[in-house]
Amino acid sequence: MHPGFFRRPLGRGWLVCGLLVCGLALAACGSSSSSTSSTSSSSSTTSSSSSSSSGAVPASTLSSLAATVKAAEAAPAFKAPGPRVSASVLKGTSLVVFPVNSEIDACQTQSEDFKALGQSLGAKVTLISDAGEPPQWQTAVEDAVAAHDQGVAMMCGVIPGAIGPQLTAAAKAGVKVVDGNYNETSNYTGLDGETAVETAQGMADDVADALVNLNGKPLHALVVNSDSIIQGPVAGAAVGAAIKQDCPSTCSVTDTVTVPIQNWATATQSDLSAALLAHSNTNAVFIVFDGMTQFALPAVESSHITGLKVYTWGGSRSVEKLMESPNSLIAADPGPDEQWDAYEAMDQLIRLIGHQPAASVNNEVDPNVFFVPSNVTTFFGPGGTYGNAAFGGNAFITGFDKLWGVS
Repeated sequence: MHPGFFRRPLGRGWLVCGLLVCGLALAACGSSSSSTSSTSSSSSTTSSSSSSSSGAVPASTLSSLAATVKAAEAAPAFKAPGPRVSASVLKGTSLVVFPVNSEIDACQTQSEDFKALGQSLGAKVTLISDAGEPPQWQTAVEDAVAAHDQGVAMMCGVIPGAIGPQLTAAAKAGVKVVDGNYNETSNYTGLDGETAVETAQGMADDVADALVNLNGKPLHALVVNSDSIIQGPVAGAAVGAAIKQDCPSTCSVTDTVTVPIQNWATATQSDLSAALLAHSNTNAVFIVFDGMTQFALPAVESSHITGLKVYTWGGSRSVEKLMESPNSLIAADPGPDEQWDAYEAMDQLIRLIGHQPAASVNNEVDPNVFFVPSNVTTFFGPGGTYGNAAFGGNAFITGFDKLWGVS
């Protein structure tokens, strides 16, 4: 999942969702947010040491990291996730699509793109709106089974464990269910297919960019994460792993602030403010999901730490828009293409409905593009819409069409 900025403030739907997901996530999350110190390969240095060049990262390493970041900015090439299949199997079928929460702009956009794509391929597609409440997800799958639909696409990483009985009923009825962006756990019981995004890779690239921007000074990173979202634990760990690899002696993770999804709006700012006050040598804040950014920015702004920048992941329109502002605090926000997400989910359903095996989740990947202030204008389409110019234009669409035998 890649939760972008919310269309409206978090409400009761997210509270219900968060409370349930906490019990299902890979790591336990408490009833309120928490800030826990994270170990690193060395203890944090003082703010005075981090403000002067210490040669923490050799020039040769910086050169390599800069090349990594530059490569991540390039348009990704389309790679077929599996053997050719025929989209003709969709003609006359009925499909259902719903996002993890319709109030998340990026997730709703994926669902709308999926509906438009399905209709163009001859399927009847029902788009169901929801407020992030698991009972709504359950009802959506139950309705698909009752209506004898052929397939269901759940966009943005719905937690399958929240709808276990419904997935069992769908399997018995022959309804194929695909979970889009649920990439940290493959072959989850009850799912027929999955697609992936590169949250952890995006955070590792963020670390590379931060080290380059610091030009050899030691990086002291504070991580803002949410274990309520399935990619959270792995993506958060990717920050520490990248730092340990590229700057093992003098760089550090000063702290990790973990906020359950139901508390994003109420606790992110206060918890991050407390952490920044306790670790004033922090010189970069890494926000795993860019949907948390709007709640974290006030804490960064009020910290008055000179040069403090935010690195996040998700590729949502609102965060990318912030990077267009002069002196933006957002240094980077890599993310995937929403339409590509929709095509991947459709590819899996074409395979499954055509009685073919699902493609490996390791191949059905919507790749990141690394967005920074210098290239962020390429993110947008006409009128500030989601665009795909940065992702190679229609190259991936042409690739899927050829794969599916669509003229």
